[in-house]
Amino acid sequence: MTDIRQIKHFIAVAEEKHFRIAAERLHMTQPPLSHSIKKLEQTLNVTLFTRANRSVTLTPAGEVFLKGAYEILEKLNQVTEDTRRASQGLTGRLTLGFVGSAIYEALPDTVRQFRQTFPNVEVELEELSTVDQLDAISKGSIDAGLLRPPVAGRGLFDLTTIRQEKLIVVMPQSHPQADKQAIRLNSLSEDGFILFPLQTSPNLHALVLHACHQAGFTPRISQTASQIQTQISLVSAGLGIALVPQCVRQAVHSGVVYKDLESADKEIETHMAIACKQGHKNSLLTAFIECCRPFPTAT
Repeated sequence: MTDIRQIKHFIAVAEEKHFRIAAERLHMTQPPLSHSIKKLEQTLNVTLFTRANRSVTLTPAGEVFLKGAYEILEKLNQVTEDTRRASQGLTGRLTLGFVGSAIYEALPDTVRQFRQTFPNVEVELEELSTVDQLDAISKGSIDAGLLRPPVAGRGLFDLTTIRQEKLIVVMPQSHPQADKQAIRLNSLSEDGFILFPLQTSPNLHALVLHACHQAGFTPRISQTASQIQTQISLVSAGLGIALVPQCVRQAVHSGVVYKDLESADKEIETHMAIACKQGHKNSLLTAFIECCRPFPTAT
């Protein structure tokens, strides 16, 4: 069987057209080089070189073998480089889950930043609720997820916060307070609230309830909707108001306005984090997290 050492010996002789010069190039003596080429010819059962006193030339069979030898070395170098890059998290596939609110800023910004550094990595995306993401991470069907803490089973997952943002109010344009610059949360105690479902987004559901309780009232839940765009549509239809992450301002929708909560309510914040299985050994995932870790805080 032909080995890579023989192929390198053959290429050196073919390029130098001289055994002694080729041997010097390979940092070896001439007899072992001649023996290597002779053994290669015996293995192939062909004559690769026409030998003269001072030089050698390729036979037609040698010309064909030289072309294949170059291709073999090129392929070997590529495989070696691909293997090295894979070990460093520079190539491969990363499967990410994401909550709906991530599409406004966190998802495009994070993936764009990662792909600028690792252009050869294939990123596969799947929109999932926080609960479904945690289940998928546990089962290994996704590598990581963009979600909003806190999460159940915290000890099973590693969380890396990449941004934090305040909640804002989405209300109909016809709302009595629609012309105000900012809204006090307790002034909305008589409004119906459109919330994220407890079953799929327990974090945001609990955050809104907690904020209202801190403001001195229990909200009247008029509707629940797991998708932010659905919530905005329900607000536009006059079915209530909603508290959503401030990145949602980018969602253009007729019939609604976005309002900040007054400074007294500034503690109402949510975080976007990358969640993955604790103790994972995925070097590609580690590279993704490190690339996204120093993400600027939303303002």
